[in-house]
Amino acid sequence: MDRISVPELTGTNYFIWSLKMQAALSLKRLDSVTTQMKPEGLSEKDALEWEQKNSDAVAYIKLSLSDEQALQFAAENNAKILWDKIKSTFTGQTEDRKIDAGNELKNLQINSNELANDYIARARGIATKCHSLGLDVSPRELVYYTVRGLKGKFAKVRDILKTQRDKSIDEVLEILREEETSFNSPSSTRAEGRSADVFYSRKYKNSGMRLCYVCRRPNHVAKDCFYRNQKESTTTSRKRKVHRNNNSKERNTANPVFTAAPNEESLYENIWILDSGASCHMAKDSVWFEKILPERKDIYLAGKDLKIICEGFGTVKAKTVSTKYGNPLNITIENVSYVPQLRCNLLSVICLMDKGYKIKSDNNCVLIYDKSNKLITKAFKNNGRLELYLKPLYNSECYFSNPSNSNYDIWHTRLCHLNAKYMLKMKDYTDIDDVNDFKCETCDISKITRKTHPNIDVNQSSEILELIHADLCGPIQPESYGGAKYFMVLVDDFSGMYFTYFLKNKNEVFDIFSQFKTKYKNLTDKRIKKLRTDNGLEFVNEQLDTYLANSGIFHENTIPYNSESNGKAERANRILLERARSLLYESELPLKFWAEAINFSTQVSNVTPRKGKEKIPLETWIGKKPKLNYLKKFGCVAYFHVPKVMRNKYDVPGKCGIMLGYARDRRGYRIYDIKHRKIIEERSIKFNESLKGSTYLGKTKVETWNIDSLFESTQDINEFDHKTKVNHLEISAKPAANENNSSIPFKTPDDAANTVGGEIETPVDQIPVRRSERLKAKQMSTNLACNVPNSYLEAKNSADWQNWEFAMKNELDSLNKHKVWEIVNRPAKTKLVKSKWVYSLKQSDNGETKYKARLVAAGFNQIKNKDYLESYSPVVNIESFRLLIALASKLNLMVRFFDVKTAYLYSDIEETVYMLPPPGFERLVGDEKVCKLKRSIYGLPQSGKNWYMKIKSELEKFGLTQLASDNCVFIKSDGQNMLLLCMHVDDLAIFCNNDEMYQDIVNSIKSVFEVHENKTSKFLGMEIVKHKIGISLSQSEYIESLLVKYNLNECKSIKTPIVKGEDKSFPPTNELIDITMYQELIGELLYLANRTRPDISFVICYLSQFNHKPEKRHYILAKRVLRYLMGTKDKKLFYDNNFGFVNASSDASWGNAENGKSFSAGVILL
Repeated sequence: MDRISVPELTGTNYFIWSLKMQAALSLKRLDSVTTQMKPEGLSEKDALEWEQKNSDAVAYIKLSLSDEQALQFAAENNAKILWDKIKSTFTGQTEDRKIDAGNELKNLQINSNELANDYIARARGIATKCHSLGLDVSPRELVYYTVRGLKGKFAKVRDILKTQRDKSIDEVLEILREEETSFNSPSSTRAEGRSADVFYSRKYKNSGMRLCYVCRRPNHVAKDCFYRNQKESTTTSRKRKVHRNNNSKERNTANPVFTAAPNEESLYENIWILDSGASCHMAKDSVWFEKILPERKDIYLAGKDLKIICEGFGTVKAKTVSTKYGNPLNITIENVSYVPQLRCNLLSVICLMDKGYKIKSDNNCVLIYDKSNKLITKAFKNNGRLELYLKPLYNSECYFSNPSNSNYDIWHTRLCHLNAKYMLKMKDYTDIDDVNDFKCETCDISKITRKTHPNIDVNQSSEILELIHADLCGPIQPESYGGAKYFMVLVDDFSGMYFTYFLKNKNEVFDIFSQFKTKYKNLTDKRIKKLRTDNGLEFVNEQLDTYLANSGIFHENTIPYNSESNGKAERANRILLERARSLLYESELPLKFWAEAINFSTQVSNVTPRKGKEKIPLETWIGKKPKLNYLKKFGCVAYFHVPKVMRNKYDVPGKCGIMLGYARDRRGYRIYDIKHRKIIEERSIKFNESLKGSTYLGKTKVETWNIDSLFESTQDINEFDHKTKVNHLEISAKPAANENNSSIPFKTPDDAANTVGGEIETPVDQIPVRRSERLKAKQMSTNLACNVPNSYLEAKNSADWQNWEFAMKNELDSLNKHKVWEIVNRPAKTKLVKSKWVYSLKQSDNGETKYKARLVAAGFNQIKNKDYLESYSPVVNIESFRLLIALASKLNLMVRFFDVKTAYLYSDIEETVYMLPPPGFERLVGDEKVCKLKRSIYGLPQSGKNWYMKIKSELEKFGLTQLASDNCVFIKSDGQNMLLLCMHVDDLAIFCNNDEMYQDIVNSIKSVFEVHENKTSKFLGMEIVKHKIGISLSQSEYIESLLVKYNLNECKSIKTPIVKGEDKSFPPTNELIDITMYQELIGELLYLANRTRPDISFVICYLSQFNHKPEKRHYILAKRVLRYLMGTKDKKLFYDNNFGFVNASSDASWGNAENGKSFSAGVILL
């Protein structure tokens, strides 16, 4: 094009191509024909001139297209129409492109080998793309995202530039170039280490002075260093023989971040250095601290394998010294480490920024502002450093706090942040010290409320259970760890005891109250006389009224819309919620543990003073003073013992967990097992109350809990019309789950006689008592525990909304990439298919949790032979797959596993289907617009069949032949080389003995589909491991999930799945059990037997004979199989690589069936 260079349009470089093509057409004076159509009324000469320009412009544009793009636009001969078509093809919807461009700028990062010039040019290019799409990017934003994307060798420069946000992009480029030049210079590669104090190290950078790497002072080198010689002269002759590099104690003071010259030591007594490289605030003298909490840890020096010791941490309160730099200011520095080995005090820039402080440079000083932009203090440049001149507010040496001496604060935390008045009363039960002025930030933040009207507490009962106050609180978001949305509190008027129960639905109230009444009537030999509640439908209904009347219990309803009449229950709700919120705030645990926190606060509330009561509630309830030495901090680290049967010989006997509360029915604690993500109960525990367990959960987003809203939504109806409304309340015959089972009173670890009313929120994995035949309920599913939303609205209202939103946008990007639909006007009188989001959480190979969102069509309302013709799609038979594994072992074939990403979206759809826009994204589609499907989408009945036909046709194009015996097994062979492929929906397994043939097929598949090779050897739920002598199959994870589901994950294993005659050893009771539960267990075990565990085939086939009418003894035998699997879960089905004969074992059983009329026989082939 006459030496004008325009890049070829390939489909990924549209913006660069468009920019350069516009410039080229402008030089040729052809740009006018691309912006407007041919004007009307032109003269013949002007018309010919316009036609010539149009032809030239079309030719220039088409010559710059790649081969693929040229074919796409070959038929267009009008320059403006051609230009507009190309633009619409590659820009798409403007809003989507804006989002993509904005995300590209926000995720900007420098590559490892990228030059500074190239990085800044790339950043500017992205900003230009944003401007072209109408997305304004200010120079300040461009600098922010550019600096944030620096990493690797530019990490230190990034930290400095974060404090100098007023620089332009050109100034940033100049700084990066200078830093890049220093990396490439020979002197920098030989240097011992770069100083973290940037202002000091750059002072002599270009001055030509020699800099000592020992004391970091100019005009001498290390061998002549006075400081080094002075130190070496004081060492013994034995130490002088030791090599200098091994003398770590000497080297600890050699780093410029932590040292000052000897003659400057007095100068640095009251100086704090502002350091951009320090990871935390550090002080060298204890005089700065009000109190030091002991915690010994190592602090490593930057750039060296040396470390110094931190003795503890605390809060520093100081004021600036009156100098020429300004007036005195009082300042407070939190979380300061006490490091006696330091030579100067350090103030970390990173920690200040994490707390929300802003740092701005101004001439020879740095200004530090708080979150409200108020000036806090100044640091002045002196001796190449930024220094703050401070004076400690404490005149005497600080003391180390000891929990055994000064333990008021630790007991305050153990007792759920009890107020000061009641803390004094607890001296009779604990060893709390007297503290006159104690302040707790957690209490100030978590318990602040508006001032209320005064009320009068009057005892209205003379004995326990005479009057019970009840109230229901909720719904609470998010759901608890066990899936609860509500909690009900019952208050005994006489003792003040609290009893809490956790519910999934309001209709569980009746069953819980009836259980409570029966339980405590049996335990106390007293009965409930009066029940006081509000007028909510969960308390005012025919079923509960009839039950109370038959039990002789008088039901007192409050005045409608006057919750103060039930003040004790309302107050109990607020107390428990406030204390639970304090526990969660301080422990930094996720909000899904709110029920555990409420249960914990309930039990602690029952052993702390109550207003208007002489004794604590538990003492009144049981008639003696309880012991409280078992109380521990909520959320602290707990190291618990693992029984021998649950670990191997060389495994450590302990694990790390998080303390969540106290066991319900035995002496022990409730511990959250971090590794297995489950709650257990254990007695042999060691606690570290100075360390939060949340630190082991990784970084979690700070969550807020608005408990005030829980009291604003209380439903109340008029007492005169509740009879007409009660029929709308659904009452269940039994609770939805047995997690509130309170049949066993609470026992503290040290006093089994103490009973506390807090009920456990969720079932725990417990070691069952031996010889117990009690059938336990199944545990909840993993998705329920993880609070996976069921709809778009639930996702939007959840705490993880940002993660779910990102997952949905990724799904829409994938759908747009495959061109699944086209937006059309809503047709009249046509059936529309609804769309729905399906959410899930998955674990990646490295253990990271991934949020997945999939858009599906609600195809269940489609009618076969009307809306679609066929929906059947085959999958590989398990027998065929095992045969392929055997061949791979015998023939030494390579085995690889793949999965096709969004497989269904590759297949076309033959029927005409209109789908409503995705929930939450209707605005992107438009009003009165719908999606006309061009591809099969998940949820349609015919999608599976369409996908199978698509991949079958592609595999046949690649030269593979389908087996007649199995429609999902394909083979390719040329005599010596062979490749076998089997598929199960979107999962592929390839077996091959030739690398070239294997790579050819894989490349062919990747050219059509986006496939991912699995790093872990798992297929169809089986773990496949290749050994030198063969291949093994196992399903240990599936077995573990079964054991957890049936609460046998900590049971004692047995050596056989069944013993001869054991089915006859049970007494003839004919006690039937739930047929659904029995059939579900047999089906799960049969699935296992048919795949990798033929050793249980006989017993499962035998037990399946009773599927139609199972008895309790049959269920016990099935549970025995699980106990057998407990001890053999790591057993593998092994295929060796030796050629041999097929072994068959057969047996028959004649006339021994229970009905005496049938027999059984079978053959096992190995």
